Amino acid sequence: MADDEGASPRELVVEACRRDQAHLIEQVLHDMEDKSNEEVAQFFNSVTDTMGNHALHICASYGSYDVMDALFDIQYFECDPLTRLDQDTPLHTAVRYANEKDAELGGDMIQMMCEAGCDPRVRNKHGQKPVDLVYNKPDIKQTLQQAEYILAEGIQNDEGNGSVHDSASDSE
Repeated sequence: MADDEGASPRELVVEACRRDQAHLIEQVLHDMEDKSNEEVAQFFNSVTDTMGNHALHICASYGSYDVMDALFDIQYFECDPLTRLDQDTPLHTAVRYANEKDAELGGDMIQMMCEAGCDPRVRNKHGQKPVDLVYNKPDIKQTLQQAEYILAEGIQNDEGNGSVHDSASDSE
């Protein structure tokens, strides 16, 4: 392997997610042109960093909006992978980003994630849904509650994780 070949596809995806460099995602996709949509999705769904965070978690941690958008364009891309440690979804991570770093960018990511099919009803290992982590951000809370309502009412296709019949708001 020549020195200029550089990073593996997996490393490129992690780097793209950390630095919001969508062209790196395009590069990896270009190199996978001979693969089926399922194989491409399987690769992207399996990418994790050393901490076990999936591509969407990394995007949500670093505010990588453009890369997140590019990932959602991949057919069969998994929207709700869980972290090893806390069983957080990317939405949990995006809420933390909005709380701690940039509320506007975090809100935009959360909006896109909900529109792309991320499930705001999934609880982490501490029993928390993403909305339970929102602090002093009524617009973000509303976005998550609206997405939860849409899923609960079956307005969009539901993969069914058993929480469809939960009450619409179980404020804690």
